[in-house]
Amino acid sequence: MSKSFVAFDFETTGFSQNDTIIEIGAVKVVDGKIIAEFSELVNPGVEIPWRITNITGITNSMVKGKDDLRLVLPRFLEFAGDFLLVAHNTDFDCRFLHAGAMQIDHKVENPTFCTLKHARRFYPRAGSYSLGNLTTLLGIPLNNAHRALADAEAAAKLYLLMHGG
Repeated sequence: MSKSFVAFDFETTGFSQNDTIIEIGAVKVVDGKIIAEFSELVNPGVEIPWRITNITGITNSMVKGKDDLRLVLPRFLEFAGDFLLVAHNTDFDCRFLHAGAMQIDHKVENPTFCTLKHARRFYPRAGSYSLGNLTTLLGIPLNNAHRALADAEAAAKLYLLMHGG
């Protein structure tokens, strides 16, 4: 497996197809080392539900005046280039990625790797496969959970651990 990839995470206004991205966080890893970070809040154009603020800590005032997804997503896609995209639950994040890319007439064709799916095979006795539980179990630091950059960095470290790095 590749030791060069981009691990990413999105925070969103909710969990359905009608919701949108409010934060993008990513780390670029080359030869097993984090060489660059990407972190931007996104103005969703709608109110952030209180339950999402409770989980993420991201408030409406934090995204007020920030660029919308049509401006932020191209910057993220440029950052990611054609690297392997790693996420903890790619089904969730890639659904939002592809929906956002369609809004800007872009098609994302990067290969992906889901640390959630593979953790079930690598750590069959983990119990819970949440990123928080896995990082605790494996001694991976995760400060500021449910913020995109912190979760992306933890996913990167989890991926590297799964691949002997």
